[in-house]
Amino acid sequence: MIHPLFIDILSGIFLIAAMLFAIFIAIDLKSRPQSMKIMGVVWVLTALWSSVLGLIAYLSFGRGKVKNLNPDKGDLLPGQHHSEACVVDDDDMKDMNMKDMDMTGMKMNGMSMDDMGNMKGMDMKRPKWQSIALSAMHCGAGCTLADIIGESYTGFHPIAIGGSFIIGAWVLDYILALIIGVYFQYVAIREMQNIKASAAFFKAFKADFLSLTSWQIGMYGWMAIVVFVIFKDEPLSKTSTDFWFMMQIAMLCGFITAYPMNALLIKLGIKKGM
Repeated sequence: MIHPLFIDILSGIFLIAAMLFAIFIAIDLKSRPQSMKIMGVVWVLTALWSSVLGLIAYLSFGRGKVKNLNPDKGDLLPGQHHSEACVVDDDDMKDMNMKDMDMTGMKMNGMSMDDMGNMKGMDMKRPKWQSIALSAMHCGAGCTLADIIGESYTGFHPIAIGGSFIIGAWVLDYILALIIGVYFQYVAIREMQNIKASAAFFKAFKADFLSLTSWQIGMYGWMAIVVFVIFKDEPLSKTSTDFWFMMQIAMLCGFITAYPMNALLIKLGIKKGM
């Protein structure tokens, strides 16, 4: 049997590491922003449950390009001084006729500029498995935030449904996850597609409901093992590091169950790959 002290130490290490990795990603996003703004939030929340795995994923295929520098706003390359910055004055612009650069209606391989605008945030060169993984993590980010809020609240103000505080907490978690998850999906759709808000909300709900539910099934499955098997004789406090370490593992289980569902939703065209 694993000694309780070992679990305490392990849980502390993973939780601290997760917070440090989340902070690193948040700082890195300032110079390497995501093409879709919501994905910045997704990566930070993903790091909170996936720890080193999330950091590896971010550095491998999630990191954005260094943002374009704007000398007019004082942005400089590392080690560059203001005196070395390239300065363009009005005389340098005389030979440039901006009217000749009007690209309205321009076609690229049969694609209009409006069509290209609707593809914002989509990486056409991304491998399929990465696109599916990002879609699952996007869903999981909403679940993560919902569980942090829900479990923290019920830790101090328990909610009972059918006489069970566990069911009460899980129902609250699910409702919050659905609200936050659909909102995250709505924001992503609005960034990728130029459609009305009502249509975007409907697509968001349709795309996220099954994905989110499959994630929660994996999460609840692991937490049921934790509550009724591993710690049945000594229930975990929601203020303990052990509980939140178990929640990290639960989120990993949620990712595993949500991945095939996201693959199916993308294949059927119900959900767009990230």
